[in-house]
Amino acid sequence: MAPGVRPARAETFVKLIALTFTVGVVDAFAFDTFGVFTTNQAGNIVVFANAPWDHWPKAQLAGLSLIGAVLGVVVGTWLARRAASRESARMLAPVVLGCLLLVAGSLIRVGGMRPNWVIPILAAGTGLIAAAWMAASAAPMWLTANTGALLATARATAFPEADGGGWWGGRFAATASRAALSATCGFVLGVSIYGLLLRNFPHPVLVGVIPTVVVVALLVRDERRNRAAQPAQRGSG
Repeated sequence: MAPGVRPARAETFVKLIALTFTVGVVDAFAFDTFGVFTTNQAGNIVVFANAPWDHWPKAQLAGLSLIGAVLGVVVGTWLARRAASRESARMLAPVVLGCLLLVAGSLIRVGGMRPNWVIPILAAGTGLIAAAWMAASAAPMWLTANTGALLATARATAFPEADGGGWWGGRFAATASRAALSATCGFVLGVSIYGLLLRNFPHPVLVGVIPTVVVVALLVRDERRNRAAQPAQRGSG
């Protein structure tokens, strides 16, 4: 858990579901439209390794997505570490920047730009959001590691008594299981909503970003409360 981060509350997992919903919509859109992923970089590595022999443009897109995601994670982690040691402060800048990149990528796509620009921008946006959560959340995990979250959920459901001691024991075990379940539900919900409702929508990514915008509003609220409480804490000290 990052320094200055409070124990996970119910709102933490609501935020996690909202962010992974966005990730699911963006990933489904990218795969449906361009044949590559923006968050499932393991899948992109498979595409990159196989596509050059028969479809170089797709391999190129997979490589650009991987580069965009790496840049997003690096910048997001750097921004989170520069902020004050509060969850809201550390997450706010990377999540806002990630939102802006997702919106920009969606508008570029609507404007008819080539996917060579769209894919790395979307991948960088989701990378920023994922890095912010990993660096600052009370329930840290990679939002883009959806397969790992699914397996962690299955393991926690089938063997709730497993890892009862040590680093994975006690409170963190419950937090990790809830985080994995929340991330899995959010991602599956986002992918499903895209397939059922947003696939033929002109701006699916813009709709998918809405829950993350709500998370930004909650982070702004939390940061204002934290800053307002600081003078009172100093005065009482």
